[in-house]
Amino acid sequence: MMEDSNCKAVRSSLWDYAAGTLSAFEHETVAVHLNECRECALHRAEVRSLRTGLRALPSKMVSPLLATKLKVVASREHSRHMLRRDLAARIEEFRSRARLVFDNLLRPIAVPAAGGILASVLCFGIIVDTLHVHPEWQNDIPVGLFTKVTIDDVSPFSVNGKDVIVQLTIDAHGNVSDFEIPQGKASSEEMREIGNLVLYSTFSPATAFGQRVTGKILVNIHHINIRG
Repeated sequence: MMEDSNCKAVRSSLWDYAAGTLSAFEHETVAVHLNECRECALHRAEVRSLRTGLRALPSKMVSPLLATKLKVVASREHSRHMLRRDLAARIEEFRSRARLVFDNLLRPIAVPAAGGILASVLCFGIIVDTLHVHPEWQNDIPVGLFTKVTIDDVSPFSVNGKDVIVQLTIDAHGNVSDFEIPQGKASSEEMREIGNLVLYSTFSPATAFGQRVTGKILVNIHHINIRG
């Protein structure tokens, strides 16, 4: 029984013995047994024959896809092994995954977003010159920088009769909204002629802080001569 047990242990070590991976003591023990046991020596011959046949087989090339998959698996196993070592490696792995997720989310959006912003800037640059807004502040109280109403052009209509002073009310658009004679009276015919004269004249409205406002002006009418 002792001999069968020894043969069994030697035969299980024949592949390592043939490959030369046994320690010096184990290699010497197996060599001594093979010199003494004919059956174990026959098993050694079979192992040598099998090794020789396996070496003679043609090498099969690994496909690039399989090689890539194997590298990915090896990289994951290496990462898992490193994560088990310390906390710093785990933090670095978490940061790498976060950056990867962030890049994957933003890259599909970055180019369309940049194109949209550029198109918006170009469109705004084209139409900005047409956006002239003149706000009307009716309740604004002028405290300075005030300009008076001025006469731009005089109507071709004439006025017959005596000299008269007319007070004109000019709105923010430069139109005559009302007129009156502060002193004296005038006939209906004279009022009609004065109305034709002032309504067909052009004025620049008064301004307060750059905003056009309603204003008044006194005009001295002497026949067809107008002096503001």
